[in-house]
Amino acid sequence: MNQEKRPFHIGLALSGGGARGFAHLGVFKAMQELGIKPDIISGTSAGAIAGVMFASGHTAEEGVDFFKGKKLLDFARPLVSKTGIMNMNGMGKRLSEFIQAKTFEDLQIPLVVTATNMNLGIPTHFNSGELVPRVLASCSIPIVFVPVNIDNHQYSDGGVFMNFPVRPIRDLCDIVIGVHIDPLEPSNHIKSIVHLAERSFHMGILSNMSIDTQLCDIVIVPRHISRFSMFDLNNVEDIMEEGYKQAKIVFDRPRVKKKLKIN
Repeated sequence: MNQEKRPFHIGLALSGGGARGFAHLGVFKAMQELGIKPDIISGTSAGAIAGVMFASGHTAEEGVDFFKGKKLLDFARPLVSKTGIMNMNGMGKRLSEFIQAKTFEDLQIPLVVTATNMNLGIPTHFNSGELVPRVLASCSIPIVFVPVNIDNHQYSDGGVFMNFPVRPIRDLCDIVIGVHIDPLEPSNHIKSIVHLAERSFHMGILSNMSIDTQLCDIVIVPRHISRFSMFDLNNVEDIMEEGYKQAKIVFDRPRVKKKLKIN
């Protein structure tokens, strides 16, 4: 891109990763403490949920309170369907009450949410229109959750094509901070069919993440995050702490402090 002024200074790209997305809250807590405020946020799946919380003006602590003490069935319900085994109506209702914003235009910080158009087989980047259905679409893991119908098209998890959504905002920002919460570490034992499904999904999406990682100016990858399951709602604060600790390490590096003008 040429030297024209870009519309945003700092962009924040948040990857998918299920319950590991609580690490995003830890990163945002560190950013709050250091006074680093993103001018635009891009999120896929769990990153879309964390992103809409930040973009609607909530703090990291309020995000933790939203999930703490909850079970999966508070957000998703089993159902009989040809296209999925659960729906996310509970998440939709709770998220609508929590963020209050109805549309992308109502948010305090611009937000881009990535989902997969299952009919056309392409990634779609939403940044306008009704908010909650598009966030839920970004989180709807194929087969696990039924797709979300938007304008007569069915949408599923954005991670199918773009689990680390840096590209949608790269050319709009001077600096992009990326948070990657979905590394795949070796496993000596496949514990269950759910574990097998998780690893299969991760393997499928890893191939589309390297290009976006290279496009970041600053990358945060929380350590020890793979020990937590995608559906782990019992360790919200521990997962958040992993994100917080790694963010503090990264933001304390001299190159990063200089780039972000951190004192």
